[in-house]
Amino acid sequence: MKILIITGKLAEKKVKDAVKNFNFVDVHVANILIAAFLTPNLIIKEIKKLEEKLNNKLHNIYDFILVTGLVRGDLKVVEERANIKCYKSTKDVSDLPVLLENIKNVQLSTILPADVILFDLIKKRNEEEIKKSELGKEKFKIGKIKIGDNFPMRILGEIAGVPYLTKKELEKRIIYYEESGADMIDLGMISGEDNSDKIKELIKFAKDITDLPISIDTLNPKELKEGIGLADLILSVDFGNVEELLTLLKDSDTAVVALPTNYKNNYVPSTIEDRVASLKRLCNYLIDNGVEKVVGDLILEPINNEFKFIDSVMAYKIFKEETNIPTFFGVGNVSELFDADSNGVNALLTAIAMEVNANILFTPEASSKCKFSIKELKIASKMMFLAKKRKSLPKDLGYNLINYKDKKFDEETTYKKYINIPIIKAEENKKTLLDSGSFKIEIDRENKEIVAIYFKRREPKLIIKGKTAKEIYDTAIRLNLINSLGHAAYFGRELAKAEIALKIGKKYNQDFELFYNDFWRE
Repeated sequence: MKILIITGKLAEKKVKDAVKNFNFVDVHVANILIAAFLTPNLIIKEIKKLEEKLNNKLHNIYDFILVTGLVRGDLKVVEERANIKCYKSTKDVSDLPVLLENIKNVQLSTILPADVILFDLIKKRNEEEIKKSELGKEKFKIGKIKIGDNFPMRILGEIAGVPYLTKKELEKRIIYYEESGADMIDLGMISGEDNSDKIKELIKFAKDITDLPISIDTLNPKELKEGIGLADLILSVDFGNVEELLTLLKDSDTAVVALPTNYKNNYVPSTIEDRVASLKRLCNYLIDNGVEKVVGDLILEPINNEFKFIDSVMAYKIFKEETNIPTFFGVGNVSELFDADSNGVNALLTAIAMEVNANILFTPEASSKCKFSIKELKIASKMMFLAKKRKSLPKDLGYNLINYKDKKFDEETTYKKYINIPIIKAEENKKTLLDSGSFKIEIDRENKEIVAIYFKRREPKLIIKGKTAKEIYDTAIRLNLINSLGHAAYFGRELAKAEIALKIGKKYNQDFELFYNDFWRE
């Protein structure tokens, strides 16, 4: 195989450094400063110049040409007019070695940058590896889901306050959790209330919507009794309710989450040793009495709680070292009580859970800062499973939770090279420039769309809805709704903010900054 890379003058050194260990690659520097400014026509011109210089057709020398993934448009025309295939490489030069190492397995594209395809390839391989692991032997099953140390940690998503939800609200939440990647759905009851008369109906309703295992979350023995035999899992059994539930549990296939507590008598173990010993005692009691599907919950504590977070983690570690009982890791106990974006918190907590061999990760999405927690935990679970299996660091696995920063920061700053052109200090216009009409921009989160309401003389005239900012401003321009350049710039800026807010779950209010807190203030 022989490959030619065409690049620009600014990237010449970086590209040559990136490919120096690949003897099947040649680099040609086009007569252009920035490689991203290459077009199909310019590439064709470079090919013809190079063929004249070599006195040979490039297709006789090279299998194909690569250009930066930042080039716009479809490169199919290059092959049609120059008789040699031309594909898009990676957007970042630093990713070139990874591409070249996998070049025989990558289906390159004339449209998509290669790093997108490469990422999908790595991810697909890892998905196959995870899928293959599902053939392993389990400790037991909860519904159809295998539980044990041979599998990725399972995600149990709690829907809080279920008795207060309408059926439509509950259905919507279940579907959202399932689409987010939950392996099991938990129906959270109301502390201090008795909704035992609603339990069977709620479980049946949930099971009509999803095939995922359903659990009930309550300490109320009346509610738990109604759930045993119908729910796939009950949360939770402790020394305060175990005797009332034991007979029913022995005759059912319902799995149990056991706690080291006796909440009926306000008892919570106050040391690591007591917590481990108490949970072992209860789990063994349940197993000895014929309850085979037992999951231990050492109770993950919030940061800086009276019983320290790190002590609760140690309890998990010791318990799992001393037993082969699967464990339940309440991630939401930490993430919901920590004012930090959930993606990093969930990633780290999942890593900790992996190191203490936890089997079920449990969380609600109760607060706005924890939106997308189910999806984040699902991704983190796959990352940690692969890292554990391969005895590697949790990186370069085809999955990541880098949502707001960049794994590789390789920005180019070129303006300092232009020494003979003036630099103008930017200034904001103090006067507002009005157009013939105006827009009110909102977000329709249910349909995942941006909404632009067009007003003329303060009266709403039409609504434009779309998934992206470009769809909306293209439509507005096509309908001749924008006549002022200043209004066009403002409209584009606000639509871009709305699109970002829609993607990351951020609140959007027109004319207000998306990121405005102490961290972002100058």
